[in-house]
Amino acid sequence: METTDSRIPLVHENQYATEGLRFACIRLMEIASAVLVRTASTEAKVALSQDVWGLAQCADTLGQRLPGLRSKKEAARPINAAYVQLCNDLAAIEDPDRQLDRLTRVAYADLRAATAALLVRLDPLVDEAGHQCLTWVLDRLGTLHRPLGDAEEGGPSPLFDSCAGRAGEAEPPVTVTSTPALTEIPVRPGRDPRLREHRPGIDPAGVGELSSSVDITDPLHDVAFKIELCAAEICATLLALHPEAPWGLRHDLARQVRDEGRHFELLITRMRELGGTVGSHPVRFQIWDKFRLGRTLPERILIEQRLGEGIGLDGGLRVYRWLQQIGDTRTATIFDYINADEVTHVGNANHWLEELLGGADEVRELDARVRDLLAGHDMPVRHMIPINVEDRALSGFSAEEIAALQEEWARERAAAEQKAARQPRAPRTSDDAPAPRPTGVHTNTHEYLH
Repeated sequence: METTDSRIPLVHENQYATEGLRFACIRLMEIASAVLVRTASTEAKVALSQDVWGLAQCADTLGQRLPGLRSKKEAARPINAAYVQLCNDLAAIEDPDRQLDRLTRVAYADLRAATAALLVRLDPLVDEAGHQCLTWVLDRLGTLHRPLGDAEEGGPSPLFDSCAGRAGEAEPPVTVTSTPALTEIPVRPGRDPRLREHRPGIDPAGVGELSSSVDITDPLHDVAFKIELCAAEICATLLALHPEAPWGLRHDLARQVRDEGRHFELLITRMRELGGTVGSHPVRFQIWDKFRLGRTLPERILIEQRLGEGIGLDGGLRVYRWLQQIGDTRTATIFDYINADEVTHVGNANHWLEELLGGADEVRELDARVRDLLAGHDMPVRHMIPINVEDRALSGFSAEEIAALQEEWARERAAAEQKAARQPRAPRTSDDAPAPRPTGVHTNTHEYLH
């Protein structure tokens, strides 16, 4: 069993160790995010969505303690060059399955051991706030993804030695640079090879009109993989690819990684309850392809969280009402909660875009440029669904922006009606009568969100 210094650490020693723990939480959050994007295991992605959020919560909690240790809450200082290199080596592992194994078997175990080593040295009366902080962090770290099979691997590490009081005085500033957990956005996130990718131009079987006769398991499968899982991977990509982003933004993205992972779980669980199976329907990557066109952090946030999820606010409300109308209150409730989460996600995007760009006018200018960018790649942003005015307003869209969106929807609707009027209609027999559907609900299940 590793030993620790029985002496209560001085404030500067406690500060040094706490900053080191915060650095470790953030660095492992980045690496966990990269693994989430690259692994083909759907189960691992869902588990890692919990880990990403858990590590972000621990980093934030440690940051809240730092001002009481004569530091700043944003401070995150690596213990020494050796620990930076350990994390760089982990980030450099090319095989995501092996990387996941080392992350859970070694890095997580080391972080828990180091936190426990510092906690045992604190006197709860001398440093009551620190003792409470580390107790909470240690409990939260205990919920992280555990390795399969063999036990975790522990042992002395630079992080443990510092927290255990075995590293001596703080070392000079570290000059070794952390390498990015992701260096580029992959063409495709990892997917189970048993899943088929949808080919453009071929409508997946079983998905058509939103009517009482629809087999809802196919739309649930489609939304789970096309929207929710891709959204989790997009937010994880931003965490891994943009360590320079403000901590508040990264904390919000980590929360969203878990939200989207939870949405995926909800939809797949409901699909199975209704008799559906994973893999019965091709998976699609439209929102991922749009995201990859973003060239900067603000463009990438705008494409996914403001444009994509903004349209999701419109479509989600319509689907919720349709589900209520056909009597599927269980699925309707799921969508109601998902839509409430999306209000927060879009609101966060609008807030951080203003922070990054300097104001609302700059956001609107970038919005227009990004729409042109997407249209130039044959991926136009289309408003085919009535605008959800209430949720749009709650998420930070101005009255002027909402009015412009309503005008755009009216133009899209008029164009669609003109196109439909020009289409020749085949003779209808009594057996061809369509199933009734609620008025005002957009009928294409692939376009109701994003």
